[in-house]
Amino acid sequence: MNSVPIKLEVQKALRIHIGIFGRRNAGKSSLINRLTGQNLSIVSDIPGTTTDPVEKACELHPIGPVVFIDTAGLDDVGELGRERVARSLSVLSWMDLALLVIDAGGKLLDSDRLLLWKLKAQGTPAVIVLNKSDRARGASEAALRESLHGFGYPIVLVSALKGTGLEELRAAIVKTV
Repeated sequence: MNSVPIKLEVQKALRIHIGIFGRRNAGKSSLINRLTGQNLSIVSDIPGTTTDPVEKACELHPIGPVVFIDTAGLDDVGELGRERVARSLSVLSWMDLALLVIDAGGKLLDSDRLLLWKLKAQGTPAVIVLNKSDRARGASEAALRESLHGFGYPIVLVSALKGTGLEELRAAIVKTV
């Protein structure tokens, strides 16, 4: 009897789609690499490294098959920057979950607020990821948390660089999707 190997592959359309949004150099690509344990995205200190939404199908423990969509920074500037932002925002309509990545030591910008209001208006589930916690000061992180409180999304503190807070983020993702 000839045996035919069974292909155990989940179609992209059946996977959970998780969009990663945030400013340039907030650590979106580093976060994807940490969450998956793979070097899926190019990481650089140069703002604007990710120029177009890039899809990456993979497994995310304990969820299973997902598609991450790594997007360009929402604070990009210039004519080309506005096109990058528009492309990033265009993927919102088909996301199952959005992760908004914000520098834990920074402030909430208009681009962050715009995304949060769009997510609320569409009813898209989201998790707010305060990244770079290894460099944040307590007072600035507390002020940032306070400015995010009214949106009602879970807030998780992580350091993609150090790999801390990832289990809490996975738990928030599982609870939210």
